[in-house]
Amino acid sequence: PAQLTIADRVGQSALASSSRSHCCSSPPHPSQARDEEHDSPVLRPYRLTSRPGLGVTLEATRPILPGELILSDTPLLVASSASSLSPAARVRYEEAGDSGDYNLDDLLILHAFVRAGERVRRRVLEGFCAEECCEPGHAMLLDAERCAAWARTHDAAASGQHGAADLARACVVFTLNCFGHLADGVTGGAPTLFWLASKFTHRCLRPNSVFHGEGGRLHVRAVRPIAKCDVLTISYLGVWAHCAAPLRRGLLMRTKGFRCRCDDCAAPDVMRSLPCPACAPRDGATGLLLGALAVPRVGEEEGAAGGGAFL
Repeated sequence: PAQLTIADRVGQSALASSSRSHCCSSPPHPSQARDEEHDSPVLRPYRLTSRPGLGVTLEATRPILPGELILSDTPLLVASSASSLSPAARVRYEEAGDSGDYNLDDLLILHAFVRAGERVRRRVLEGFCAEECCEPGHAMLLDAERCAAWARTHDAAASGQHGAADLARACVVFTLNCFGHLADGVTGGAPTLFWLASKFTHRCLRPNSVFHGEGGRLHVRAVRPIAKCDVLTISYLGVWAHCAAPLRRGLLMRTKGFRCRCDDCAAPDVMRSLPCPACAPRDGATGLLLGALAVPRVGEEEGAAGGGAFL
């Protein structure tokens, strides 16, 4: 279907977002040459670079140790929340989202975008991969076009100086690159775009970095040794990474518009040993395997019924 629900767009919540492992993004925008909002380039353990097949991404400038903080990024743009709108506007936006014809997240993204400063809007439109990274006719592109048309009709701030193409591109930029549901105490879980953190490349199962939100910033730390010049990676899938490669690739194609070719998908599929949920019953409360398929807990005898841990 053309409409993408919030649950469908899980890549936004685990997050991640970034320079795609498939995309050939446009060359770095000149404003990327100097990141005046962060530490001196001499001190940072990363740099922006362009890699074939990856587009603009981040690579290590020196060896990075496990647990080391790689970067701490502030939001470039946060989607508006429905609760921040006037009562009349909130009803109008929520009715549009409830109709099934428009994605409420996209409408709130555009609400914030058209009210942002010129520099922020320029960075959103020129500094990230967007429709050029997706298959023509992908559902997210059609969804973005519909939301852009709605915004130009129903939001006076969007109808004047902003063309439909720019509004649709802003939607796609967020879909491909934003983080969501961050427990940072500031964004309220709204879709959030970061200038640097949104450029981490995806790896399904064994990314070299993880992220968390705190105090209005997104912090990214290494989880294993990273060599100089290694591409910095996070997983866009979160808990949905724990499935077979065909399912992961299908989910990423549906929510992020690319076919994953990361090292985990190219290697023998380590997740194939997990039994199919349709064939192997799970505990409804814990999700753990039941009966003979369950792995005995510590202290339990082999083959004991009940309990057990997820394989």
